[in-house]
Amino acid sequence: MLKVSDITAELERLAPRSLAEKWDNVGLMVGSFNKQVKNIFVCLDITSENVEQAAAFGADLIISHHPLIFHPLRRVVEEDVIGGIVNALIKNDISAYSMHTNFDNADGGMNDILAEKLGLCEIRRFTDKECVDELGEPFENCGRVGKLPYSMRLEDFVNKVQNTLSCSSIKYRGDGSDVVRTVAVASGSGGDFLYAAYHSDADVFVTADVKHDCVQRAQELGMNLIDAGHFETENIICEFLHRFLTERFSDINVKISGAIPYFG
Repeated sequence: MLKVSDITAELERLAPRSLAEKWDNVGLMVGSFNKQVKNIFVCLDITSENVEQAAAFGADLIISHHPLIFHPLRRVVEEDVIGGIVNALIKNDISAYSMHTNFDNADGGMNDILAEKLGLCEIRRFTDKECVDELGEPFENCGRVGKLPYSMRLEDFVNKVQNTLSCSSIKYRGDGSDVVRTVAVASGSGGDFLYAAYHSDADVFVTADVKHDCVQRAQELGMNLIDAGHFETENIICEFLHRFLTERFSDINVKISGAIPYFG
């Protein structure tokens, strides 16, 4: 029978842990690499609700995007949110593995999936020349740029994003009548890549968790900006992992989390 180590080895061929940012925590969070695996539960976040769903499914392994343990734990007690989830995983004998910024940065990872899901073609990374701030200082290279098959109004593209990602709500900055063709994307909290999107000559930048100062800079730059939601731009990992795992391991069962966005 397959072990956790067999599954994680395949995941790390796609998204090597070396691609993770230095501040991140990726890999096996709870459990054992030697645990045998028949059932896998995939999710964006390892929450108490998702652990409950995974346990009901009989999951041996949970694979998430966001790491369960991000800050060092000083204790593991039921009364703490993270401690309670760790205890629930141990009680139900479920191992937990997270692939975060390594998956964001990987070829074929989160940002490529987001770009493809939005119907972009000619998808590429930002160039090093594009990944500089207003003072010309370089920053990390994450995100993608691509083209729509045909031009459309910004207002229509906003509707496309909302429908494609099942966003219950969506925010944007710009003139709805503007014509867009080139699109930059950065899944999750990607406001820091605004200047990369701007330097790439993108007509619009799709990301999430946009702060007030980022919107202000976008306005000053004349940059169209869409905040499609953190959950919505990254929960797409579930569908991807279901397909990825079932194609490579014929003798496992994979279940996708039924979680809904935190914001209604």
